[in-house]
Amino acid sequence: MPDLIRQASSAAEAGPESVGPFGPDDDALHEPSGDFYETETFWYSFFVPERSIGAWLYASVRQNAGVTGGGMWLWDATATDPWEIPFYEQFSMLRLPHDRGPDRLLFPTGMSIVRTDPLYGYDLTYADRDRMHVELQFQAVEAPVPLLSGAPPYPKAHHFDQTGHVAGRFVLDGSAVEVDCYAMRDRSWGPRAERGYHRVGYTWGADEAVSFLTYSSPTAESDEVHTGYVRRDGVTGRIESGRRVVARDPAEGWVTGIELDVTDSSGRRHRAAAEASSRMILPGATNICINTSLRWDVDGRVLHGEDQDVWPIKEWRASRPSR
Repeated sequence: MPDLIRQASSAAEAGPESVGPFGPDDDALHEPSGDFYETETFWYSFFVPERSIGAWLYASVRQNAGVTGGGMWLWDATATDPWEIPFYEQFSMLRLPHDRGPDRLLFPTGMSIVRTDPLYGYDLTYADRDRMHVELQFQAVEAPVPLLSGAPPYPKAHHFDQTGHVAGRFVLDGSAVEVDCYAMRDRSWGPRAERGYHRVGYTWGADEAVSFLTYSSPTAESDEVHTGYVRRDGVTGRIESGRRVVARDPAEGWVTGIELDVTDSSGRRHRAAAEASSRMILPGATNICINTSLRWDVDGRVLHGEDQDVWPIKEWRASRPSR
């Protein structure tokens, strides 16, 4: 990873309002607090846009509880329900990983992370017992960007987001598919309970030169962006204000398009518009995340990304009286 990229993004790591900066030791599992719900997560996304394919590799580790969760999800435009999408595997009570980094993490889900460049480069694999085999390389194009201290949706956790180039392939049911995209990863560690979720809009897009991420807490009246970042023209700026306008399917309620208008800490205003290409519904204990693959237009530049539309289940039901 060229030092120039590390330096150009370093401004996003500075400031007393941020939890960071991060270092090579943060590639490994951290010493947990005394909270029973202490949770550490590893998330990598990737895409095959020409086939409307989106996918996640994900692992959660609860060292105090003694369990590992997570798995892999891969969807396209043919289905949205977990049992109908091309591949869905989600675990909740597997053993803790034996290898715990920082150079190598082997999860009992079938996922592995091998570090090739601290905080920036990783070889990723996933293998279930009979259907899926993944071999990917993630190489960051920006420094990890911390979430503001105390900001939702993880007010008590350390959390960062990072865009990178993802290349390799996966083999599903004997058919190989090549992967070459720009996508997001994140890391978090801190208490995380399964109750008490609020609505969250986690929306992003990326390529080699431009990336952006917005966090919002939607209500029936507004959808103001309260934090996030934009990397553009070699400068990474913290989002200070903005708005997210969401179009939804009138029957199903899920996202079909998004418009963003945000201003960053450098005073720059950024606008972007996206159309949905595919989605999956990811259920939790008391919430659902409707994850939508997006094709973005940023001043005529095409980017790919996604929106994570998180709802408490009771609010999702209440929003759809026709059901």
